Amino acid sequence: MPKGETRNPVTIILLTLVTCGLYGIYWFYLVSKEINAALGEERINFVLYFLVGILCFPLIFVGMYKIDEAVVELQTRAGLTGKSNFVLWILLSFLAGVGTYIMEYQVQEALNEIWVRS
Repeated sequence: MPKGETRNPVTIILLTLVTCGLYGIYWFYLVSKEINAALGEERINFVLYFLVGILCFPLIFVGMYKIDEAVVELQTRAGLTGKSNFVLWILLSFLAGVGTYIMEYQVQEALNEIWVRS
């Protein structure tokens, strides 16, 4: 399984905040490429989810769901316990507006663990 880059999840959140979300989009692009390479197929189409998210913001959650699904599969392949966090991200998005930041943190943390074990 190809390895992706390990990144500091806190740095990702801070850069996303400082750049008004631009780094978060870039991070989503990088992570999509890494996940697709590790799975050996295009499971996450960055361009599609980016455009859909711009045209109809609530549909951005489809991209979040696809990332969650792919990370759970990668965790299982790496011999880790796969844990879905999608419902948590949705709830935190609607209740506190921080769902995407929590998603960034949890996804990168999970990927770091997967890349280290690969």
